[in-house]
Parts: sequence; C-alpha cells; structure tokens
Amino acid sequence: MMARGAWRVAFKPEADELKLWAQAEKEEQQLQKKSKPYDDPLLDEYLAKIGDKLTPDDVRDSGGPGFGFGVMRDPTLNAFAMPNGRIYVHTGLLARLDNEAQLAMIVGHEMTHVTNRHALSFTRDAQNKEILFTVLAVAASIGVAVAAGSRAGSGDYLGAAVLSQTANVLLGLGLQLAVIAAINGYGRELEREADAGGMANLVRAGYDPKEAPKVFDLLRKESRDRGSLETFFFGSHPKLTERVETTSELIKANYAVAAAAPDTVKNTDEFGLRMRTVVRENARLDIQAGRFKLAEEQLDRVRAITPRDPVAELYYGDLYRLQAQRARDAADKADKAQRALERYERAAQLDPAFPDPYRQLGFLYYQQKETARAKAAFQKYLALKPDAPDAPRIKEYLVELDQ
Repeated sequence: MMARGAWRVAFKPEADELKLWAQAEKEEQQLQKKSKPYDDPLLDEYLAKIGDKLTPDDVRDSGGPGFGFGVMRDPTLNAFAMPNGRIYVHTGLLARLDNEAQLAMIVGHEMTHVTNRHALSFTRDAQNKEILFTVLAVAASIGVAVAAGSRAGSGDYLGAAVLSQTANVLLGLGLQLAVIAAINGYGRELEREADAGGMANLVRAGYDPKEAPKVFDLLRKESRDRGSLETFFFGSHPKLTERVETTSELIKANYAVAAAAPDTVKNTDEFGLRMRTVVRENARLDIQAGRFKLAEEQLDRVRAITPRDPVAELYYGDLYRLQAQRARDAADKADKAQRALERYERAAQLDPAFPDPYRQLGFLYYQQKETARAKAAFQKYLALKPDAPDAPRIKEYLVELDQ
C-alpha cells in the first residue's frame, strides 16, 4: 500500500509509477506541440520561486521529482499538475488573481497532488475497482463529442461545443493524465488532501491563510458567467465550493493564529510586475473568444497601472472593432467603430514605431472609404514592418486604393 503525505525517507518510485511518469512526459510533448505555451521566462522563474518557498524540507531532501512550471496561453480558469512534477497555470487564472498569496494557494494545491502521488492513487484505485476511466467518459460528462479520424488529425478534435484550445487538445488527443488533472480532478478525498497540503505549505512559507478561501470564492463567482469555455477543474462551481468550505474549515481548526498574525505576506511588488503583461495578453485571448466584458475589465486594470501602454490601446481598438462588427443597431455600430479608431490612433501616438496600429487603422479607414487615410496608414505599416507576413495582401489593398 502506498503511503501518502510528504516523503520522510528517500523516495523510491515503484514500477507502475515510473510508467506513469513516462506517460506524463509523452502527454506533455503532445501538449506542448499542439497548444500555445505563454513564453515569458521571467514569469516561469517567478512561479518557480514561489514553488521553492512552498516546498517542505523533507520533500526537497527526499529525492522525489523536482517541480517545473509552465504557463498556458488560455483564457480559462485553471491550473493542473502532471505526476512527474510539471505544473501548468493558465493565463486566464493568473489574470484573475488579486495577490501572491492567492497564487501561492493554487500552486500549493497542485504541488500537493505531486508530493502525495495522487495520480498514482487515482489510477490504482480505478484499476482495483475495475472502473474504466476514459477520456471519452469525461468528454461525455461535460457534453462534448470527440472527433475521430481525419478530423482529429487535422486538429478538429471536438464537435458540438465551443472549448478553449487547451481543452480541445487534451480531450481530442486523449491525454488521459492531463484530462484527469485538469478537467476531472482526483475525487473529493484527494482534492481535500490537496487543499490541506496547500494550506500547510502556504502557512509555513509565511503567506496569509485568509487568502485561500478568498481565491476559491473569487474563482467560483467568476465561473458562473464565463460560458462553455470553462470546462476545467478550477472553472467548476461545485468543485470550487468544496475548496471554499475546506480551506475555511482548515483556518478555523488549524490556522486561526496564523490568520490573525499581522506579519503574514499577502502580496509582493513582483506579483504586480509579472501579472501586468499576463492580464493584458489574456485580455486579447478573451477578445478573440468574444468575451468582451471580461476583456474590457482586464484592459481597464492594465490601463490603471500603465495608462500609456500602446499595446493595451491596440487591444482596446480590437475590442471595439469586433463589437462594431457584431452590433445590430446602426448608432451603436458607428459609436464602437469610432471608439476603435480613437484607440488605434492613441496607440500610434504613444509609440510611432509600433506598426500594428497602422495596419488596423488602414482597415478601418478602408471600410469607411477614407481612401487617403487608408493608403497613408497601410504605407506606414509596411514602412515599419516590410517583412510582415501579410505584406503581400496589404500591397494588394494599396493597389485597389490607387484605382
């Protein structure tokens, strides 16, 4: 029988655990190839520093798998851990957190899944009970159909549902360990154990334990109105209710003194530095997903911190442009188009060497039949970015405008 809890002696993986790690590595290779990692080395390093703070000494000294961190370019609320120690956090979850203590609770929860070997426990229990746990079963439980054959091979993994790219990859490629960790969870008992381990590490590292139930309550409130994209564990209202209840009980039973202490850590300057660009770039993902209210709230947060950010102004422009395209009322359509124009113009003013606002201005002026302005904007874009992937198409537009 496998012992749970932190490793107090030299860690020795068993044969089926080594097999599990090998499967995890294969799934990660597929996930990295088909999804879109968020490339920010400083953010990865920051997450690793938090993980290091949260790692108990007996776990560090045991010789078990080390922790690694990666960020997924995905606007949904989620984080998950693979059994070999790799922890993934979505930009959508990072963009919604208020402080470092909340982030530490999420990370600590996922680290406990690894140190307590929950994937191994889960798979062994499933085998002992002769439960056939399949990705198809999980997909069916959330109301989606997995595509097969040539459709799956071409990347069209799911039918009849709108899911985030990460969910599409996990379910469509049949990445069983990742699906269990990211979407299904390990069941009530092991998730409560992960909450307890995460809380213990949080308090030991000096963070404010009161932020643990707060972060799960925050995510629970957010999950209600986010639509079908939110199929993941941390986007599930019932599962988040469990997290709120468990962590609240733990504070009362075990951590009342720590909760009342005046010197616990709630936030750091580095959290704000690292999250600003995450929030901004995640807003763009929500714009692309048509979640305009969420995107605007995120851009407003960025603008409050850095009011002269040309990239944020560009994304505001994209937000209003897409809203204009979908508007049914003529006055609303015109208003949104004008607001988009103003944002693109401000982005160009803030950074005259930034090519993208000129591209978007060119399209808007083109649609409004302002030929001279469209030509000038497109020409400026090409001058600043002559090797742009869409340069041939932009040159074709210029030919049309010359007629």
